[in-house]
Amino acid sequence: MMKLIKLMAGFLLTLMFLMGCEDSPEEQYLKWEKQELATGLRYDSLFMGIYFQMPQKKFREHCYQLNLDGKFKQGGKKNTIWVEYKMEEEMDYPAAINFYPTFENDVITEMNAAIYYDDHAVFRDGIFESDSLLMDVLNLMDEWYGKGFVLIKSPVFYQEDVYVKVTGNRRITVYPDLGGQKINVWYVDLLSKKEDEG
Repeated sequence: MMKLIKLMAGFLLTLMFLMGCEDSPEEQYLKWEKQELATGLRYDSLFMGIYFQMPQKKFREHCYQLNLDGKFKQGGKKNTIWVEYKMEEEMDYPAAINFYPTFENDVITEMNAAIYYDDHAVFRDGIFESDSLLMDVLNLMDEWYGKGFVLIKSPVFYQEDVYVKVTGNRRITVYPDLGGQKINVWYVDLLSKKEDEG
């Protein structure tokens, strides 16, 4: 009798789960975003001391100082006018992040970035799988922002799937670049976007 009750309970839980998953991926994502924004929590930290709502002047001064310290430089594979930071210890192989923010009302509201292996990366096993960089970047994102990235399948067969994490106001989207040698990381301050819409 106990086995039958457990079996029925498992069946009901599965059925409830499946009924709850009838929403489209877009509807599920929008519910998730709404729930996170409803928490009222702010997560503004991005990386290397850069954050949402950082004034443009402060961003320039910060990058200039890190340039003098030998950590930042102008250039990179994604965009030669962006900022590049060589990640020598953050990933398994030498890599770099190339980035530049979007400013609205003179503060950072988005950050566009690309992560790629350094030209001089020597792969220990001599094998490079096409998804190795994506897995390395997702591991780095887990280290920087905590686990919780969710795969969202692309409805279009020729477009790549994306990985998304929403924590409070901060949305991070990770997806392969069209060329396959870079992984794009797009940070958005959802509260800024809601203010623009309102």
